Amino acid sequence: MIELHDITIDKKDLLNRYLRLRHNGAAELSFTNIFMWRKSYDMKYAITDDMLCTTAVYSDGEPRCFSFPIGFIDENGNERDIRSAVTEIIDGFHSRGERPILRFSGERAVERLNECFPDMFEIAEERDAFDYVYRVEDLVKLSGKRYHGKKNHVNRFKKLYPDFEYCSLGKENADECLELFKSWRSNKEVESEGLDDEYEAIDELLKNIDALGVTGGGLRVGGRLVAFSFGEALDKNMVLIHLEHADNAFEGAFSAMNQQFLEHEWQDFEFVNREEDMGIPGMRRAKESYHPVNLIKKYVAREKY
Repeated sequence: MIELHDITIDKKDLLNRYLRLRHNGAAELSFTNIFMWRKSYDMKYAITDDMLCTTAVYSDGEPRCFSFPIGFIDENGNERDIRSAVTEIIDGFHSRGERPILRFSGERAVERLNECFPDMFEIAEERDAFDYVYRVEDLVKLSGKRYHGKKNHVNRFKKLYPDFEYCSLGKENADECLELFKSWRSNKEVESEGLDDEYEAIDELLKNIDALGVTGGGLRVGGRLVAFSFGEALDKNMVLIHLEHADNAFEGAFSAMNQQFLEHEWQDFEFVNREEDMGIPGMRRAKESYHPVNLIKKYVAREKY
């Protein structure tokens, strides 16, 4: 039986030993992401056959799901045998009378699962969980006809609020960021699911920002914080944006925060992962409107009946 362990800040180096072997830029393969959402989804981890598996409860009524073994491709490109680890996961589900569920990213993981367990799993794309990847240069310069509207939003913000300033944010700004998030949440016309969880995730990130190695940036107007964003380098080429929020009362603040954060902190990187749209129509339209250069596909595998 796989032994599950709590995800705590002191496990960062241990888990990163495996997470650094990720073979794509998926957002969930970041320790910060796992750590800040661990309470919301009751996330745990296990190490089996020198590979990492994370586990979570994402939906009411569904059993705890497991990730595909992380680190199955080593630093030299060699692939580990996943059969023992996945069999152990499957046996755990069966012992509880549950249907095995695996969630993961990457086409090679799909191929390996089918190769090692032929005709055992139904594997489907999870479109709502696809990560959106953009070129940093595109989102900084906003050049050309396709970014004309976005550039107008940024210029509008600068014109309306000429005293705005970009600022770095850290642990000492936690209260400001949380108050801004609460104000944004209270002004939403329709209550969205998961906002309490997001508040908790923001709080977890801010309380542990130094240990996590996350970079924060914000926009101030008249000294007041009107937008914030937090991100970190996934590797030497890609940055991951964990959070971004703005006060809707300040026209263009979201667009300006997006552009300013990348311009001030991440110009040395080629790509930026701005995570998933969660199937929210407005969020999908917004993310697509920035013209991603890639979508990182996610999959769910369920044992066939």
